Amino acid sequence: MIQPDAAASARRTAWSSARFTLLVRAMALAIVLHNVEEWWTLPLDPDFLAETRDWLGLRAALPPMAAIRWGLIAFAIVPVAILLTARPTRRGCFIICMIAAMSAGNALFPHFLMGFTTGSYVPGLVSACAATLPLGIFLIWEASRLRLISGGGMVLAVATGLLLLPAVLTGFWALGELIAELGTGAGSP
Repeated sequence: MIQPDAAASARRTAWSSARFTLLVRAMALAIVLHNVEEWWTLPLDPDFLAETRDWLGLRAALPPMAAIRWGLIAFAIVPVAILLTARPTRRGCFIICMIAAMSAGNALFPHFLMGFTTGSYVPGLVSACAATLPLGIFLIWEASRLRLISGGGMVLAVATGLLLLPAVLTGFWALGELIAELGTGAGSP
């Protein structure tokens, strides 16, 4: 016979795991919604990307809007696929927390910072502040609370996610360029 305390503990563990799974799915949905917002609003403010590039002091040429949109598709599909297939093991939780940190970092820069400095809306700002930032932070906190990852592992996952964010954004931008180039005959999104 199962002891009452053991049954309550088992229910608590199952609920926590279900809650964590729900948060991971919510993070995946937030990433999709954020990229849809960017997809939809970037063409409405084409100067945003040039202003961001200039603000960063970069000298790179901007890709065409079709390439940027393909990059947005890739930037949604890849992390969402990883989030939806990862398991809350220590290794899976590391990847989940890394993606959550990237999403929260992406919300802070460029979205929140650019919105604050310009005093106006920037593409992706609403979903970044309302969804990816709070969900990213809460998902990391919940993984830590459930002890799905060690404290050192958590710090490493968050640091890795934040440090890799510029490289990942650049990589997806380049992937968007490649997809747009390959799909020139098939039309652009």
